[in-house]
Amino acid sequence: MNNKKTLLATAIAGVLMATSASAVDFHGYARSGIGWTSGGGEQSAFAVNGGSSKYRLGNEAETYAEFKLGQELYQEGNKSFYLDSNVAYSVNQQGDWEDTSPALREINVQFKNFAESLPGATLWAGKRFYQRHDVHMNDFYYWDISGPGAGVENVDLGFGKLSLAVTRNTERDGAYGWTYNPLTKKWDSSQDKNKDVYNDVFDIRLADLKVSENGRLEIGFDYGNSHTKNHASREQGASKNGYMVTLEHTQGEFFGGFNKFTAQYATDSMTSWSTGHSQGGSVNNKGHMLRLINQGVVSATDKIEVMYALIYEKTDLDNKQGKTWYSAGVRPMYKWTDTMSSLVEVGYDRIKDQATGKKNDLTKVTLAQQWQAGSSIWARPAIRVFGTYAHWNDKFNTDARTSAGYKAKDSEFIAGVQFEAWW
Repeated sequence: MNNKKTLLATAIAGVLMATSASAVDFHGYARSGIGWTSGGGEQSAFAVNGGSSKYRLGNEAETYAEFKLGQELYQEGNKSFYLDSNVAYSVNQQGDWEDTSPALREINVQFKNFAESLPGATLWAGKRFYQRHDVHMNDFYYWDISGPGAGVENVDLGFGKLSLAVTRNTERDGAYGWTYNPLTKKWDSSQDKNKDVYNDVFDIRLADLKVSENGRLEIGFDYGNSHTKNHASREQGASKNGYMVTLEHTQGEFFGGFNKFTAQYATDSMTSWSTGHSQGGSVNNKGHMLRLINQGVVSATDKIEVMYALIYEKTDLDNKQGKTWYSAGVRPMYKWTDTMSSLVEVGYDRIKDQATGKKNDLTKVTLAQQWQAGSSIWARPAIRVFGTYAHWNDKFNTDARTSAGYKAKDSEFIAGVQFEAWW
């Protein structure tokens, strides 16, 4: 054994010994598989042209994984410091050896019960998935300010829990640079097109507001601010800031499951198409956005569970480049046994162009036979054999679809096998 192998074996042994001596939490998410497209070639994934999400059952064509390691580093009474991390990988699912650079999604420390006067509250700092809200069926994260940041969460006010946070996401090459001219005592444009602009989001949330026996309300306000003091937008009249207001009602014990209704209104830099991230220094987001989402899971019988989602999102922009998104999806699951089920997922998306009124449509239908770790529709790991049919009709902005090798109006069938797991 050469020196490098010896060092590697020693390092692995050290990690294993450390793990056995003090408990390390291991969590994560992963999916991978194999698929074929009827038109020839490897598996494709279908999304409406102009949209940013897709109904995902039998419609994911990559290998993706997140590995989370966490450990309590300090504990005294009810006070504790916890270190959390998350490294993510994504490859094209095309071969045995696929090089990839991992993404450091999370690395943060959380100080739980940090103040005697705030029992249950947590002080945190670092990169973090921060209280993300999503529609699981189409992987749509409609309230997600994740990134490097800091905050205090779950401050118990008696009638609800308050959380305060600030996070950052930087736009690469987002503006011209500025230089200070000592003769004129003014800032002059340097025409440097490689200046990054960092955008901060200040987030306030009041959650767990009781409105009925099983109903809870969450209210949020997000203010996005683009830091452009020593930078200028590349385009005149670009947005510098904006805000987003969110109201979300969750009804538990709803026909054996839950129902969640969300309403969001955003302006300018907070009108990002798919997330709560702020993006300043652009004229392409000046305007406002209204989003309505209704989603949930119900148990029709002991053998049948149904997941559903309805989405309406209208973005009106000053430059008439906005869109309206209509989306509806349903996923019934029939349980043959506690570990075997059949699923059908039907998803429909329509994108309507603000300027022309033209529409792009996509309908996706998937039939899957599944073996899963339990009888719940949320049970994972799961192994699925699936067949997916998609039909689309593009009336505007067809370049992306055409360049991918598809016609503006067409259909396709894909088949494959996939596993999905979270733990």
